[in-house]
Amino acid sequence: MEFWRIITLAFATAIFAEAKLYHYQKRETAKNLCDPISNTLSVQCYCAASHTLDKERTASCHLITKDLRQDDKIWDSFELLKDVNKLTISNTRGIAIPYIPTNALKFMDKLMKIDIKYGNIEKVEAYAFANLSTVEEIMLSDNQIKVLEKHAFVHHRDLTVIGLDSNLITEINRDVFVELYSLERLFLTNNKITTIHDKAFVHLINLRELEMDRNALFSLNSETFSGLKNLQKLDLSSNSLEVIGDNTFLPLTNLKTLNLEENKIQMLDEKAFNGLGQLSVLNLAHNKLVNIENVRTFEGLESLTILSLKANQLTELKPQVMSPILKNFYGNASNIDVEDNNLPCDCRLDWFMSLMNKTQNNYLKRAIENLKCNPDTNLRELWAKTEDTEKNTAQVFVEEEESQVQINDYEYYDDTQLNGKLFYIDIRDLANCTNTTYVPSRLPPSINVVTTTKPTTKGNTSPVAVTKSTHTTEYEMLRSTQATPKVIVDETTKPKEDKMEVPVTRNKETFTTVRLATVSAKPIEHNLDHDMASDEARPDKVKEHSHRSIHEETKATPKMNHNSASSNVISVSLVSMTLCFRLYFY
Repeated sequence: MEFWRIITLAFATAIFAEAKLYHYQKRETAKNLCDPISNTLSVQCYCAASHTLDKERTASCHLITKDLRQDDKIWDSFELLKDVNKLTISNTRGIAIPYIPTNALKFMDKLMKIDIKYGNIEKVEAYAFANLSTVEEIMLSDNQIKVLEKHAFVHHRDLTVIGLDSNLITEINRDVFVELYSLERLFLTNNKITTIHDKAFVHLINLRELEMDRNALFSLNSETFSGLKNLQKLDLSSNSLEVIGDNTFLPLTNLKTLNLEENKIQMLDEKAFNGLGQLSVLNLAHNKLVNIENVRTFEGLESLTILSLKANQLTELKPQVMSPILKNFYGNASNIDVEDNNLPCDCRLDWFMSLMNKTQNNYLKRAIENLKCNPDTNLRELWAKTEDTEKNTAQVFVEEEESQVQINDYEYYDDTQLNGKLFYIDIRDLANCTNTTYVPSRLPPSINVVTTTKPTTKGNTSPVAVTKSTHTTEYEMLRSTQATPKVIVDETTKPKEDKMEVPVTRNKETFTTVRLATVSAKPIEHNLDHDMASDEARPDKVKEHSHRSIHEETKATPKMNHNSASSNVISVSLVSMTLCFRLYFY
């Protein structure tokens, strides 16, 4: 009997000692796990405790041992970090983690944000984050992930953000994202995605933002975005899309911003943007559109206020195509960009003049004034002749002592950046566009002009033009291709000195081309040269594209010569004063 008592006591002592040792080891493990100096474990963490409670709240960890298995006992030590709400695992020592550490995460049920980056994770397995019931953000950028398995992200009621940027993902399968009712933002930028399976996002009913730019997508269909009824921003830029088919975006009834920039889009189907009644921003810049054939392409885009067709290959933009949305660009916050296309210089562009007169956006007005087009050979020759005629007839100078002014309007700009194109507003008359809603800036000398003055456009004579503002002129005339009528001056009727010219009022800041040319040769009176453009371009005012500059005409007022009547008046005055003096004293 005594023997069994001894055995029982020895057994109890052994159990107690082992428990004590285990407890000590756990304390040491926890201490070492967050100790940057004396840590001897395979994982090292930098931990920060709460100010009010003696509990770890954030932990930033990295591996210090290669080939660490997923079932290694070291992951059990994360049980002591159960109160941490933010965990970061990165490649600090040059050792990349090769998997999602599910065995560590199962203890961290209070985790709100997890960020794993610079790893070498080939795939995200099913239920990899299953125990994180309160997690709000999962960031997995730069991990070389290739595969997202079915149910990789599932049953996270509070999850709002998933970041999968800069990985090697090639396709998005169905049921990867399941029951994520709070998810609002999904980032898949800079992957290698070529395929999105039908209804891959069907469970993301509250998603607001989806970014899939810089991938390799080449086709979409009407089932690609099924279920995303609350999506507001979709970024598909820098992919390989060639065609936008009918009803592609039909499920996106609340979409406000759609970015399709830098794709290879050549065609837009009739119902390409069907269902996007709330869309306000559409970016189609840097694609391969040559012509938008269907007149119903933009139909139904009642809220569209910003449209970019910049840097395509457009050779035509029919007014019938733009008609359904043209009124949307009348507001102050609207804009349409068609720069860097191959639009021909003909009257099919005249709808821009109507838009310029009706829009309240000054930036858009200036953009239309600087709209460039490609002239055909005949129009280019006619333009060259017109310029030669203006140089011979409009640039008449009158020299009077130290001043020199220009009689007719003179317009100049640097055409080295036009690349063979011309401003549509300049050649509109030559193209026989008879719409009188807008008046081009160049006028023949014989036209009666009524001028509405806005802040004038100034430019310098350097290779890069500088634009500040614009100038609009209105007139009524019969357009004709005949030569300008000759002006006959009868020089025998009256001597020159009997004429008086009424000077034209000018702003002090306005200078003619002649003044600009002579400013460095001779100082100008009243120090007006201080306000003039210098001979060198000012970098802070240099614009990216060439613009026109217009200087108003000024007329010199010649000095009147005194005739013999002046001396007679003086003599009569002296005689009258003498008589008055004598009568006063006598």
